[in-house]
Amino acid sequence: MLEPLFIKKRNNFYRKLIGSGLEIGAFEHPAKLPENCSVKYCDVITREEAKLLFPEVNHEDLVNIDYIIDLDCGGLERFKDNSQDFIIINHVIEHIFDPVHALVECFRVLKPNGLLVMSVPDKRFTFDIHRPLTSIEKIFTRIKRVPKVVRNDDYLDILDYIAIKDVPIELRSKFTDKSEKVRNELLNLFMSRKEHLNVWIDETFQEFVEEVLSKKKIRADLVYKIDSQENEFEFFGVWKKLYSS
Repeated sequence: MLEPLFIKKRNNFYRKLIGSGLEIGAFEHPAKLPENCSVKYCDVITREEAKLLFPEVNHEDLVNIDYIIDLDCGGLERFKDNSQDFIIINHVIEHIFDPVHALVECFRVLKPNGLLVMSVPDKRFTFDIHRPLTSIEKIFTRIKRVPKVVRNDDYLDILDYIAIKDVPIELRSKFTDKSEKVRNELLNLFMSRKEHLNVWIDETFQEFVEEVLSKKKIRADLVYKIDSQENEFEFFGVWKKLYSS
């Protein structure tokens, strides 16, 4: 099977990585790293749980998980400060209730000059195309909630803006059913699968990261990027940690 264009573009950068690091949420697309790299895989669920929740993915390609972590609960607390040469986190942060804390944790465990490799889908190339963008203000308001957990009503805009043609065939009848019972069933399904909670395009995601770096006084530079227009799917960026204060 031919590799998608966005995977080929990622691989061009992965060849530059050295040392040891973490990949969070690799799922069925782990980074192809050089032989001089070692990596530990982290995820919020086990491989077996992923098979049950996501029947549509190729189960043979799912990675074996070294550490179960939840970036919304505890995060990377098992890892020491300044301990990793790189962290790879592709198509994860858009699912997270508190992406601010997730970024802070990633930069905490990176060594000085360590690299945070992140990609997020640009909504213009996904089923999110008609959903409203998630503003920085909305994220910073949401993360003040107590308890800090996702609610099924956080996904209401999926029901209102996703086109039927983009809905899996087995769910289409439910999407056309406007009864409260069925809508709640769908919302609970979205919550269990941790569907996209944050919706970005290239520019708004970069603005969000820069806002977090500024507010949390984290020194890091964007040293490499591939825009979604180039790979027809995602924003791919690499931030180098300088120092924190």
